[in-house]
Amino acid sequence: MKRVLIVGGGIIGTMHAVLAAEKGFAVTHIERDAKPQSASVRNFGLIWVSGRLSGAELDLAVRAHELWSSIGLRADIGFRANGSLTIGQTDAEFAVIQEAAAMSDSEKRGLEFLIEMKPWRLNPNLLGIM
Repeated sequence: MKRVLIVGGGIIGTMHAVLAAEKGFAVTHIERDAKPQSASVRNFGLIWVSGRLSGAELDLAVRAHELWSSIGLRADIGFRANGSLTIGQTDAEFAVIQEAAAMSDSEKRGLEFLIEMKPWRLNPNLLGIM
């Protein structure tokens, strides 16, 4: 049997360990920290797609997001692909948000420009912060 050592228990390391085990490898998976506090906890590994470069990097991030979502459901680890909400308060902020939402790959990234009261309908808790 082929053996593999995976170093790192974050999103990237765990995903590699699960996928290697599914392909028949004997997996040894190690992590240095007692609590989740290292890189993929801080930067979401490759599953955060909004800030990725168009092309191969975005494609890889989308695939990683799909794989992690599948692993999260099977392992009951609490992965919630709820996205994020960015609220623009100035003309400059609105311009950046509109530009991002108008990109040719914005749908792949899950970006949507919400206007008027739609954000508040999605999350009524926002009424208290504006």
